[in-house]
Amino acid sequence: MTHSRFVNSALRELEETNQSPIYGYQHLPLLTLEESTEKLIPLVPGVADYVSAAKKQCNRSSSLLTNDESAAIYLYSMSISFFSCLNEALRAEKRHALKPWFLYLKLFITALEKLPSIRKTVWRGIPIDISSNFTDGDVHIWWSVNSCSMNPNIIQPFLGERGTLFIIETINGKDITMFSAFPVEQEIVLMPGTRLRVKSSSFNHIDRLFVIPLEETDPQK
Repeated sequence: MTHSRFVNSALRELEETNQSPIYGYQHLPLLTLEESTEKLIPLVPGVADYVSAAKKQCNRSSSLLTNDESAAIYLYSMSISFFSCLNEALRAEKRHALKPWFLYLKLFITALEKLPSIRKTVWRGIPIDISSNFTDGDVHIWWSVNSCSMNPNIIQPFLGERGTLFIIETINGKDITMFSAFPVEQEIVLMPGTRLRVKSSSFNHIDRLFVIPLEETDPQK
């Protein structure tokens, strides 16, 4: 079971990953997963084999998604280097590093958009105390794809001696449990551009864990 999707290693990683909007993939055509990842072969070791496994093992019985869309989510959730490579590209100072990923992002985000939006309390973490960076009432826009879990126990073991746990009230989360390689992770994906308001000051839980309450806000309001 992988944990990296739910935990940023440092504040800098969280900030860099969400530093700016993702542009450039929206106008591209929807292709098969194999075609969408062809440009990633030099960048992600073994990606062709992972794609083949995802196509075979993904949820093929859903009426919501095509097989390729379902496999795109499955690939994202697999315990492999795929997500780490995507995260590195998302963190790049210049977004052109993401260009080889555009076709995959088109397929993946199209799949997420087809899933119903849900209201849930979800959790995400970082293994250091960053509570001073989140002030009551501040609004943060997370421009990247951010994974959370409905179960805080999935995240807490990776928060170290003095970690920070975000408790997020989402209104447009995408539940990928039915399409994940690890359904036990109860994964909710926050879509690019999610606006999060700090509900109240952080508080110290069990002397080592700082909790920051966030709520998703509708940009139309």
